[in-house]
Amino acid sequence: MSQTLAEVAEVEVATRDGGLLGMALSAPAGWAQGLSIPFYGCGEPVLQDRCVTANDEPFRQGVAEFAPFGISQGATCSTLSRLDQKKHARGRLDSTTEWAVARQLATNALGLDSPSFDDGDSLGTVANRDFTLAVATLEQAAADRGFGSVWWLHAPIKAAAFLAREKQLKDGISPSGAPWVISPGYPVEGPTTIRLWATGPVWAAVDEPFILNEIERRGNEDTAYANRSAIAAFDPCVNLFIDITVPASPNIGSE
Repeated sequence: MSQTLAEVAEVEVATRDGGLLGMALSAPAGWAQGLSIPFYGCGEPVLQDRCVTANDEPFRQGVAEFAPFGISQGATCSTLSRLDQKKHARGRLDSTTEWAVARQLATNALGLDSPSFDDGDSLGTVANRDFTLAVATLEQAAADRGFGSVWWLHAPIKAAAFLAREKQLKDGISPSGAPWVISPGYPVEGPTTIRLWATGPVWAAVDEPFILNEIERRGNEDTAYANRSAIAAFDPCVNLFIDITVPASPNIGSE
C-alpha cells in the first residue's frame, strides 16, 4: 500500500500599502531607459503691468536625469523541505521592494549620477519634538523655493506617530494639503533626531519580477532569485530637509 506525502501549506506574503510606491506619481512608459525630470518649479514668475512690455529673461530649463536600477532577493533550502523557493524569493522581493526604492531615492545608495534627498538644503534643527513648528517651517520654505509649485513631504516610520499626534498627518495629507510619503526605506538620522524632507513631485515604478531557479543535485539545494527593475525620481527644484530632536528611544530588550 503506497502513501502520498501531504502537500506543504505556505502562507501568502503580506505587503505594505502606501509608502513611496503608493503615493508617488506613476512613471511614464519607457522609464526602464531612464527618466528626465524638468525643473518645473525653479523659475520665478514675472509680474507685469499689462500696459508695459517687459524685457524679462526666460528661465533656462534644467533637467535632472534618473537611472533605473535593479532589486534582487534570493531564497534557498534543501529540496527535502518541498517549499516553493521561487514563490519564496518572489515574496521576499515584493515585501522589501518599497524599502529598496525609497532608500535609493533618499540616499542614492548605489552612487548613481542622480539627485537624492541627501543633496537637499538644510533648514536647521527644531528642538523638543516640535513637529508642528518643523512642518510649518518646511512647508513655507517649500512654497517659497518652488514659487508655489506643488511639493511632497517625506518622513521615516519613526516620525508617523509624532506627526499624527500633533495633527500634522491626516489621511496621508499635511495641513496645507501636500501628500505625505511615510516609508520604511527612509532613514532615521539618529537615536535623538528625526529628519523630514520636502521635494518636488515624485515618480516611481517597478516591473514584474523575473525569477531564476536552480536545483543543485549534489548538495541537494533548491535556490531561487527574484529580480526586478525599478526607478524613483523627483523634481529637485524643491529639495529641503529639517531635523527635529526627540527623546532617545528605550533600549528594547535591556534589563
